[in-house]
Amino acid sequence: MADVFRHEGPARSPRANAILAGYLAFVAGFVNSGGFVLIGSFTSHVTGSVGRLSTDVARGDLGAAFFAALLVATFFLGSLAASLLLEGPGPMPRAYGTALFFEGLLLASFIFVAGLSQTTHPRLRDAEAAILCAAMGMQNSLVTRLSGAVVRTTHLTGVITDLGIEAAHWVRWRVRRQRGANQAEKPAPTGARMLLLLTIATTFTFGALLGATLTALASRWAMVAPACAVWAAATYAWLQRPAPAVD
Repeated sequence: MADVFRHEGPARSPRANAILAGYLAFVAGFVNSGGFVLIGSFTSHVTGSVGRLSTDVARGDLGAAFFAALLVATFFLGSLAASLLLEGPGPMPRAYGTALFFEGLLLASFIFVAGLSQTTHPRLRDAEAAILCAAMGMQNSLVTRLSGAVVRTTHLTGVITDLGIEAAHWVRWRVRRQRGANQAEKPAPTGARMLLLLTIATTFTFGALLGATLTALASRWAMVAPACAVWAAATYAWLQRPAPAVD
């Protein structure tokens, strides 16, 4: 695990990407499903928020539309904040640790804000959801930057699409091989990409199942688990030494 936060983009190993993807996809799945149980909103992506925004506008409910737009805006602001932290001076692992620390702080603040709330008013619930959206925006931004846009951990639409594409490559290669066609032009697909995608899909799903279950049992206190998981990753990043400079 030594290079999980030491290298960016093409310099990273497939193993480092798989570890990062599996760990943080589990966190995102937990937050997304736990948030839905608590406040009725999915917060790890913006697709549903944009769909809700459009519906609210069509119904003439501009108040609800404003808060739907707020969810999109806070996801963007979380992404912006993480990117600004990563563009700052200082060693790369420490920058990623700092961004993860603030993501965990947002998750912890959600627990506090949800504890203050004594109402189920949907607009107040939207304000609580905005905190989780900001945290997920931060995570999506830092993982995208770290992996060189190879890994996304907060949603599965692109992951499932890519799995379909990879599966089609394997099926095509097998059919050509069985027919005795010349395989020199198209070598067998590598399994690394498929393994990475399956890791993300599997860990996100398990995180979602655990998040929904624990939230149903422990209410807002279930968010302690992903907050601590993110802080553990931040601590690991802070403890890593920067990669040696390449002349």
